Amino acid sequence: MKIYKAFLLTLLLLIFNYIPQFGFIELYIYTDLIGKNYSEHFYLGVVLTSVISYLIVFYYYWKPRPNLKAVFNYKQLDFSLLPYLLLIVFGLGLAEQPLFDFDKIVAYYRTAEIKLHSNEFVGFTTSMIYYRIYSLLVAPLFEELFFRKFLFHQLLKNNKVWAAILISSVCFSAIHFETPKNLIPTFIYGIIACLIYLKTKNIVYLIALHFLYNLCTLLCFIYGEPFFDWVYSQHYGFMYWALFIFGILITILGVKKMTSATKPQPNSP
Repeated sequence: MKIYKAFLLTLLLLIFNYIPQFGFIELYIYTDLIGKNYSEHFYLGVVLTSVISYLIVFYYYWKPRPNLKAVFNYKQLDFSLLPYLLLIVFGLGLAEQPLFDFDKIVAYYRTAEIKLHSNEFVGFTTSMIYYRIYSLLVAPLFEELFFRKFLFHQLLKNNKVWAAILISSVCFSAIHFETPKNLIPTFIYGIIACLIYLKTKNIVYLIALHFLYNLCTLLCFIYGEPFFDWVYSQHYGFMYWALFIFGILITILGVKKMTSATKPQPNSP
């Protein structure tokens, strides 16, 4: 696959995904065709349009069609590697924290003012349940299939490994444009995912990693307030940056273990 085609397919995926959503929003705002309780079910529309957009792109552009039984070959999994996936998730959580705290860090070094953690969790609303269905089920499955199994795999055929990794990761990051603070973390995650897939050739590891990463994010969102209060009480001093370095080191360790302890499986179409 040529690099420009990877970007065009990602753009096409975004168009198929967001145009229906914008249409529903416009109808909700300017007409009475959609009930006023639509906002509670907005993320149900997100789940449906996302799944449909991936299926359309897969149907028309993933040629030859993959053998799904071979793609989801769980029998080849080494379950002893699960702790390394958890290690990567934990390490990324610590290593990426300064990226999410960037504005708070800048404000502190300018004004010595600490912006405390604000927990927006108010319970399991309908909207949140839909969003978490997307983040825990739809995103791990369809994003890994598209950006690693399909896009990265196709890019490797016509490009150097480093170029395929970077382009796939940029495209993966681009679909998270709605949350700008997440652009660099998703780019970093994309690189790690490509490295693991390059060595294992098994997408199931990455679906599991993606699920665990999003699950960890959810648990931190619900139960992490005491931890974040403690982190910010460190005033971005030694302990804060020690956690950052520790996160980088254990992420590298987890990736190294995943890429050296696994035996590559036959590359299915």
